[in-house]
Amino acid sequence: MASGGASVDRLHGSTDVRLERLKGRLFEIALVAATLVGIVSLVVLFGYIAFDTFQPLTASIQWYLIYIGTLVTPTAAFTLYARRHPPIREANAKAFAVIGGALLVSLVTYIVADALDPYDVLLYVLFGAIPPAVIGAYARRSPDRTYTGPAVVVSTLVGIALAAGLYGVLRPIVGIIAQWVAYVGIVTLPVGAIVAQSVSRRWSLRRAALAVALVLVGTLAVAVGALVAGIEPSLPVVLFSGAVVPIGYVVGDTVANEPEGRIGVLGPFVLIGSVALGAFIERSVGVQGPESYLTPSLLLNSWHGRNAFEAGIYPQLVGSIVIVGFMSLLAFPVAIGAAVYLEEYVSDSGWRGRLATLLEVNISNLAGVPSVVYGLLGLALFRNTLGFGTGVVIAAAGTLGFLILPIVIVSAQEALRSVPDSLRQAAYGMGASRWQTLRTVVIPEAFPGILTGTILALARAIGETAPLVIIAVATTTYTSPDGLFSTAAALPLQIFAARSHPDPAFRHGIVPATAVVLLILMLMMNTTAILLRNRYDRDTHE
Repeated sequence: MASGGASVDRLHGSTDVRLERLKGRLFEIALVAATLVGIVSLVVLFGYIAFDTFQPLTASIQWYLIYIGTLVTPTAAFTLYARRHPPIREANAKAFAVIGGALLVSLVTYIVADALDPYDVLLYVLFGAIPPAVIGAYARRSPDRTYTGPAVVVSTLVGIALAAGLYGVLRPIVGIIAQWVAYVGIVTLPVGAIVAQSVSRRWSLRRAALAVALVLVGTLAVAVGALVAGIEPSLPVVLFSGAVVPIGYVVGDTVANEPEGRIGVLGPFVLIGSVALGAFIERSVGVQGPESYLTPSLLLNSWHGRNAFEAGIYPQLVGSIVIVGFMSLLAFPVAIGAAVYLEEYVSDSGWRGRLATLLEVNISNLAGVPSVVYGLLGLALFRNTLGFGTGVVIAAAGTLGFLILPIVIVSAQEALRSVPDSLRQAAYGMGASRWQTLRTVVIPEAFPGILTGTILALARAIGETAPLVIIAVATTTYTSPDGLFSTAAALPLQIFAARSHPDPAFRHGIVPATAVVLLILMLMMNTTAILLRNRYDRDTHE
């Protein structure tokens, strides 16, 4: 009997094990199927948008053969070669990141400064940057740096407020200089300061001074050359200072100090050269290319309601960049500050602890509130209470800032919670204050997670339409915003308006092309945040 009972137990045990294995296998299959369905759905959706945007069937076979031979083949060959050699692959990724990032930052800086008036931007940049720079220089010579961080923040805010108060006096004085000189102050001087700091850390102050002198002399030479050629020097100055200088520095440093991977810096130049060669052959032979709606006219012109191929979204593109950029300046410092206070300063007991718990519950609930409710909040606050104009930049940025505030706070809190308490205790044990512990240990360790929340918030904000409609942001404008209190449009609103156009070319050409531009803009911002996150994640674990 005992042996029979043991056999039954073994049978039940093996059956239970088999059932658990079968459940696990079925769950794994369900996960794979759900993932494949999601991926296929996205591929079909993006393929549909890309097909309407680029019109690939309108191109001839010769066009495809030209670009397969000049672009696809050499780029693929170089990529495969780089993947087999880790040093070359790392140098190739670094070169692509610096070239793409430098060009993106330079163009965005020029577009935003040109829209807002470069003289105004220069005025606020100088007053916002000089005081913290002086404090930072003094702190390097002082043994006590306890109050350096708060002093930098306060001095920046005081400088900006002082510039606003003295605007009527200083603006006519600043307006005397040439416009390209304003861009020198906006772009060249900060880039020179960053290069000087990098060179001084690696070599000496003498070489840092020489590097700054080379940047200034090169910028002056570019400006003089543009003036001689009859070209407005502002854009060449920005491209040289914001793109050529950092690209030259990174590429030169890689070639000089990384001999095993130096060939990897050729990757971006292979891609650019291949595109240029293909375009040259295409024009020389005269083959038929795709009749794409994503053209320079779409990116550089204003809206044209009758001809789809002359329709442009430049004002809407600038409006989206300005709104999202100012939204970031408003929301992220407040959100990160709130997260730091709730996680690091509020006690777990007493009335403060109960208040913090109540705040955290409400913040988590606000993260799921529909975006149209935030539009009503923005309408009540900025239009009815503060009396701002219809659809102005500051109202749109503030409304979207309220929208992303709970998302950033919750993600920043989770990132701060993930920092082990042992790191805090170790810093306290070495005599660090709470602020020093936060600044040097906790925030750098949590920064990759904070940037993850930033990515999610930016991705949601840049595509929002309902809050902007509620606060009466214009769906179509013909001029870019020229200040924080001027009207502006955004790309999602233009897509919303063009979708009901009677001409099919707008509905099936301009709408998907504008959607592609919006996706590219979102991917560029997210890529920048991802690169920063990976950089800090790598630095904190080295």
